[in-house]
Amino acid sequence: MKPLVYLADLRYNYMGVLANDTAPLGVGYMKAVIDRDLPNETESRLFAYPDKLLAAMKSAPPDVLMVSDYCWNEQLSLFACRLAKQLNPKALTVMGGPNMFLEPHRQIAFFNEHPELDVFILGEADFLARDTIKAYLAAGCSLDEFRKQELFSSIYRGPAGEPVRNDTWPRHDAVDEIPSPYLTGIMDEFFDGRLTPMIETNRGCPFSCTFCCQGTRWYTKVHYFGMDRIRDEIFYIAKKVKELCPSVGAFRIADSNYGMYERDIEISSYLGQTQKEYGWPTYIDATTGKNRPDRIIKSVEQVSGALVLYQAVQSLDENVLRNVKRQTIKLEAYEQLQVHMRGRGLRSNSDLILGLPGETLQTHRAAIKKLLDSGINQVTNFQLMLLKGTELETEESRKTFKFKSGWRVLPKNFGVYEGERVFDVEEIAVVTDTLTFDDYLSARKNALVTSAFWHDNYFEDAIAFAESLGVKRSAWLERCVDELEKADTPVRGFVDAFIAETRNELFDTREEVVDFYSRDDNFERLKKGEIGDNLMHKYRAVASFHEWPALCETAMRISRELILAQPESAAIPNFEEFWENFSRYVFLTHAHGHTTEEILAPAEGRFSYDVAAWIAAGRPWDPSPFRLAAPVTYRFTLNAEAHAELDSALKVWTNTVPGLAKMVTRIRVSAQVRDAAPVGAATFLPVPQAIAGRPLEM
Repeated sequence: MKPLVYLADLRYNYMGVLANDTAPLGVGYMKAVIDRDLPNETESRLFAYPDKLLAAMKSAPPDVLMVSDYCWNEQLSLFACRLAKQLNPKALTVMGGPNMFLEPHRQIAFFNEHPELDVFILGEADFLARDTIKAYLAAGCSLDEFRKQELFSSIYRGPAGEPVRNDTWPRHDAVDEIPSPYLTGIMDEFFDGRLTPMIETNRGCPFSCTFCCQGTRWYTKVHYFGMDRIRDEIFYIAKKVKELCPSVGAFRIADSNYGMYERDIEISSYLGQTQKEYGWPTYIDATTGKNRPDRIIKSVEQVSGALVLYQAVQSLDENVLRNVKRQTIKLEAYEQLQVHMRGRGLRSNSDLILGLPGETLQTHRAAIKKLLDSGINQVTNFQLMLLKGTELETEESRKTFKFKSGWRVLPKNFGVYEGERVFDVEEIAVVTDTLTFDDYLSARKNALVTSAFWHDNYFEDAIAFAESLGVKRSAWLERCVDELEKADTPVRGFVDAFIAETRNELFDTREEVVDFYSRDDNFERLKKGEIGDNLMHKYRAVASFHEWPALCETAMRISRELILAQPESAAIPNFEEFWENFSRYVFLTHAHGHTTEEILAPAEGRFSYDVAAWIAAGRPWDPSPFRLAAPVTYRFTLNAEAHAELDSALKVWTNTVPGLAKMVTRIRVSAQVRDAAPVGAATFLPVPQAIAGRPLEM
């Protein structure tokens, strides 16, 4: 009987809620190599869902279990290894992945803490997984004999159980020697309507950012997959999605700098072709590169708005950028890029990281203001995760920059398996030598405002009109932040709840996180999404679907006050009447509600102005030409495409707050935009592009 090899890249799916919805590409590569090179020696199976893996292990315990180690599934993978040993003490357990310390002594300490592991592969495991199995087969599938052999690029247990470490091998540059897990059919079972397909077009990153796992020298050289293979994979995936899971509109490209290379333009053209032939993908999740904006723009133009220009800056402070060895484009070039993008009707996104060494609250806020005033559509404020495998996580960096960290449960990364509660947690920097904890909380409030009020350009037309009268975009956002401080505003409870959760989600150690959520009462709240979720996504979803009336009233009132403070506003005829119409229009174009029926339902409003025509005309100061001869009732309805996309997403993710928090990052924002038409009209008037073509969040 051939030895059973189980390869698992696990994602929590407790109570049917997926924490990570990406197809298990990494272990797919490993299986593709094993199936090709050891076709008669082993029987291998892939797993993404822990319940399926556990059922298979109890039915037929594996001889070899190989599991991935990412920051979001380390404890779940270790749990699977412990169970494998219980079911078959002679089983070989192997772990590998980027979530490992850089310092050798800490690597060995981790390995010693986990006797359930026999091997930890260091580096890319595509071929090392095969070589480890070969060594196991050569040892007659005996764990004792296996431990007498030497393994390369690994930490493993010697004959007496002692840890042995051999340095990481150089990366394999001929990546096309890895068979495609898609074209070989290995990934077919994961077109299940829940997982998002993902490919790599290259591996590696030429930059040396110290907060990123690919910032080390080991990853510097970029290795490319062949263009014929990439094209064939994209079309294969498109056909499978249409055939097996048409509700999955998203697609992920795992490259670190997509769009930066000339060939990426052609790759995007393949996706443009599948959009025309198969209606897929509707959303492309990819991190675009930092250099060669001309190529990035051409790549973005190929895919009908499904890909957003993602120019991450992380910080605009030169000292901070030096501290993290970050290379970035200058703000002047960035602003020119925004002009280029806007002229083509394209959308852009950037991000900042709170907690980088040398960053202060003042420099962080200044960066937000500069990016907004440069014309960026979306600014995402991340927190510095102290990721294993990055230079910033090392003991030396912690000491140099005086990091104080907070631990919290990773959103939805928990579950009960075989009666045991399992949690994966993350460590973030909340204090540095230049950032106090109070500063951290203030910055998080800024992040809430940009997420709830700005990210999806709900108020783009109001902001653009105010800007035409001399109001800076950053001033508009600052007023939103100030509004949250007032005790009597409709959104005060919204922000108070956010700050309370921001404080309460943090613990001093990993063990404290696990102890807290292991308690029955807290675990029940965790299951309901009351605590422990991604707060930005949660509150963005709550704002968009549940708190939209209060959010819209606040934003439009702020816009009105800023406009009236400008001398030119006195020349606007019948401003108050027009603004009341405009505010109602903005409110009704946005689909919202607590239930699926409410969200998908149409709405009606009575208008004295043709607001859509005013927007389409470029928002002139004088709205008088757009005043209707008599008030007209308009009906606001999702068009067929938007209705289908939103309905499908709600079926996949549900209308619960945890579900909506996932969904808002996986749909086009235009799916929530209603079209307007006079009651009784045969056709609907599409919402002007300034509203409908909103950016996506990465």
